[in-house]
Amino acid sequence: MSAKTKNIWTILLFIAAANFLLISAQTVRAQDEDAPRRLWDSAFLKKRAEAKTPAPARKTTAYRRATPKKTAETNTASQSQAAEQADGEMIGLTIFRLRQSRATDSKDSRLLLIDESSKEAEWTPERVEADTVFALNDHLRLSVESPRDGYLYVIDRELYTNGKTSAPYLIFPSLKSNNGANSVSAGKLVELPDGQTSFRLAPYLSNPNYAGEHLTILVTTEPLKNVEPGKDPAKLDEEMVAQWESQWAGSTERFELIGGAGKTYTKAEKEAGQNGSRALTQDDAMPQTLYHVDVKQGAPLLVKVPLRIGK
Repeated sequence: MSAKTKNIWTILLFIAAANFLLISAQTVRAQDEDAPRRLWDSAFLKKRAEAKTPAPARKTTAYRRATPKKTAETNTASQSQAAEQADGEMIGLTIFRLRQSRATDSKDSRLLLIDESSKEAEWTPERVEADTVFALNDHLRLSVESPRDGYLYVIDRELYTNGKTSAPYLIFPSLKSNNGANSVSAGKLVELPDGQTSFRLAPYLSNPNYAGEHLTILVTTEPLKNVEPGKDPAKLDEEMVAQWESQWAGSTERFELIGGAGKTYTKAEKEAGQNGSRALTQDDAMPQTLYHVDVKQGAPLLVKVPLRIGK
């Protein structure tokens, strides 16, 4: 075989090897990109009831991973990780940033809310991703969806620029909402705050170091002891909350709905969240953000959500 022929064969082999590596990389990437879809499909969507009347065909819902992917050094580690994920659960959160309604907004996407001056005005909620940097005085509403039966608790603390937080306050359950009832189930939305109000991202007391809010969302199998809701946010014991977070917080991954940010409130979300007149089905909009938490079966599900403002 001549030197020229050898060179040609070497080039061809190199091209073939490069193509093989490229195809393999594309396959791995495709599998990785599809992983969020497999997670929500098996661990969240199917927990909802099927729609009685099938909706018109719509685009397949897909999520992107918003936190670094877990890596496994060996096959054994990979299998162990898969087992952990199988034991984990997902909880859905949609953060709505409010803007004043426009004439072009559907009436189903509008809310009649009362502002700080006790005046009624129409606002339109728009989805945002959980890591959005908000502006001071932005108005928000939240909807939480649990994939399991249990009891929901939402704790809020102010965030400060030095990394510290305020004392913890229980903002759900509240005696203003269903007389303090806080049971949840798949497809049942809990929208906060209750009634014609919204959260305003501003310090309770004027504080130049204010940097946002820090939420802790808890779903437990049994009601928490020594936790009594009030008409106003109830101050909680800091050591007790710290113990919950230390004991129950698991490794968490976040997934964001592709194409979801900027979408307005749907009629189904409004009916499910405003008065609980219906539960969401598999044909309704999915949460904007899904948190996958490594947690043992039956253990409390705990997620921390910072809401940060820009300076």
